[in-house]
Amino acid sequence: MERIVHLCNGDHTADTLSLADLPGEIRVWADALDQGPVLPVSDEEHYKLRTAFHGNTGPVVADYDRALDEAAGAEELILWFEHDLFDQLALCRILSRLARRGLPQTLTIVSIDRHPEIQNFLGFGQLKPEQLAELWPRRAPLSRDAIDEAITTWIAVTAADPRALPYLTRRVKALPFLAGAIERHLEEYPDPTSGLSRTERQLLAAIARGVATGPELMATVHAIDPRYPITDTLLVHIAQTFAKAGFVEGVPPGANVFKEIKASITALGRQALAGALDRVHEVGIDTWRGGVHLRGRGPVWRWDSASRKLSER
Repeated sequence: MERIVHLCNGDHTADTLSLADLPGEIRVWADALDQGPVLPVSDEEHYKLRTAFHGNTGPVVADYDRALDEAAGAEELILWFEHDLFDQLALCRILSRLARRGLPQTLTIVSIDRHPEIQNFLGFGQLKPEQLAELWPRRAPLSRDAIDEAITTWIAVTAADPRALPYLTRRVKALPFLAGAIERHLEEYPDPTSGLSRTERQLLAAIARGVATGPELMATVHAIDPRYPITDTLLVHIAQTFAKAGFVEGVPPGANVFKEIKASITALGRQALAGALDRVHEVGIDTWRGGVHLRGRGPVWRWDSASRKLSER
């Protein structure tokens, strides 16, 4: 009997998919590669870096890879990864690993960026079992060109120099959502004027408009940014970074404070939002974008969305 394995982007999707009455086994691969260091290193070193970043409460990244390696032995492996930055980065690493270690006999993908029954589609986690089942016949084979694009993008994402990425936004074609995800990845670099990323600007602007609580801020950002629907954990991290910088008040320290946030913007925060001060030069930065460590008070890599150029400043 033909062995079929579904690899999906999170436990919630896996749970729903298990109720869809489709043939095959279900595995999960869900490391958040949009956050923390992602470097061109050995598996052992990669797991050490990711474990150190996630801490004790994070996923066991090595388990994801073991599940993937085991699934590669199936007659058909189906990848359930949608359009957003989180999924497209995962897809690049998964396809790079499969190409290096051995492709399954048949490799297919279910990947969408919208659904007729979901007004603001963010991901498979919004769908019911019967809606996932309806996508099953629409799975498509992954071409050699698609795999090569994923490999090339993964090399560029993990590099310490990001200058290949803008070029790739114009070159990738076989994976329909990858160019948009690379663009969204670049938008997480500081901008040339304020030193804020797109997500940071969106959150700070929402707080300036009077959106105060964690759930309200999350809903606001999700409504305008379907390519990067951030998690509550990332929202808390950014809000706490703002609080330390003196840009907002009403954000408690510690973990699990998402529902306790009642944020308000400060005068300094309004200056940052207006571009009257440069966050990097003023308070510093310490974050990773793939293989690029943005650290200190500059110069750091920045992305100008208007000119679509990277620069160091």
